[in-house]
Amino acid sequence: MRVLFMGTPEYALPALRAVYAKHEIVGILTRTDKPNRRGNKIVFSPVKTFALEHGIPVFQPENMKDPALFGELKALSPDITIVVAFGMMIPDSIINLPKYNTINIHGSLLPKYRGAAPMQYALLNGDKEAGVSIMYVTARLDAGDVILSKSIPLGENETFGEVHDRLADLGAEALVAALDMIESGHVTGIPQDEQKVTFAPSISKEECVIDWSLPAGVIHNRIRGLSPVPGANTKLPDGKLLKIYQSEKVAGEYSGVPGTVVDVMKKKGPVVMTGDGALCILTAKPEGKREMPGYEIVNGHYLKVGDSLE
Repeated sequence: MRVLFMGTPEYALPALRAVYAKHEIVGILTRTDKPNRRGNKIVFSPVKTFALEHGIPVFQPENMKDPALFGELKALSPDITIVVAFGMMIPDSIINLPKYNTINIHGSLLPKYRGAAPMQYALLNGDKEAGVSIMYVTARLDAGDVILSKSIPLGENETFGEVHDRLADLGAEALVAALDMIESGHVTGIPQDEQKVTFAPSISKEECVIDWSLPAGVIHNRIRGLSPVPGANTKLPDGKLLKIYQSEKVAGEYSGVPGTVVDVMKKKGPVVMTGDGALCILTAKPEGKREMPGYEIVNGHYLKVGDSLE
């Protein structure tokens, strides 16, 4: 099929590669180029880099409703459009342009977790599984009929970064299967049950702050659900920020005020009291320093038994 692909970050690359291997990609839309953190160099998106390496026409619109853009896309005569983490709202005229309309990979088992952060919320809520859904794009956010879904089990200590990579590969696999179904004519979109809809909005800065009065399991899920980005954080005794990337629930009887370092586990890290149980910090990054194992947090005198985290 003649495919128009819309995507921007690294997450979209497995799907893009899988589609490129079996179909003709006639054009790629991606977000406009951005300067790096120092602002002295323009950085291409991973999807744009792929397009340039493979000689595929690239479009970087600032206005998706520009009539000129619609004319250029129509001239490509796409059979289908695929959207994977594109990052811009798509007008109905472009959604309905291809013969087989527009489909999307969403990082959840719809209708659960519509929105920008489905993988994070699966971990924040301590879910036992996550997955991807291939769905038709409609004007309503993540509300289109589902073509197929695939799921994976979640490990108790698995982080957002790890789940992100696994679901990127799973999404590519599911997308190829969906394209086969569409091309053969053996596809039926299944409407989502509106009674079961839940949402996963973008993570706010406030949600990244650890509340040590919560149970250890809840805090552990917050740490792994926000690791490596945006990162769950707390404040060291000197007032500087500490981002925590990995933790471990600790068995045993501990007592103390939530947020207090009550023990140090050899070759692991500091043990912090919570509202219910204790948690060991396995990897973290003090403000202005590199990410380091938990035991280096202790050896570097950032934390010791008796210290309190805010």
